[in-house]
Amino acid sequence: MIPSSSSLRGLKVDQSLDVRGQASPDGYRQAVERLRAMAEDDVLELYIDEGEALNAVPFALRAEGHEILVSEPASSGVRLLVKRRALLTA
Repeated sequence: MIPSSSSLRGLKVDQSLDVRGQASPDGYRQAVERLRAMAEDDVLELYIDEGEALNAVPFALRAEGHEILVSEPASSGVRLLVKRRALLTA
């Protein structure tokens, strides 16, 4: 379920990370490291490139249990707002 725009008003971004221009695996690893250093329910503003990164990064972050709150075009690439969740365990 995607949150409505009214529920996103007042959303606080706790940290920001720009991985545009980096290879998808490197950008993903940086995003995961940053999220792991954050408190649960904190929000990471993440800028990624379109293409491979856009196809892989949001999917991989969701697979780890994080929540993508926003995915929108940026001046270059895409802006994601990712809510840090506890990592899923097997």
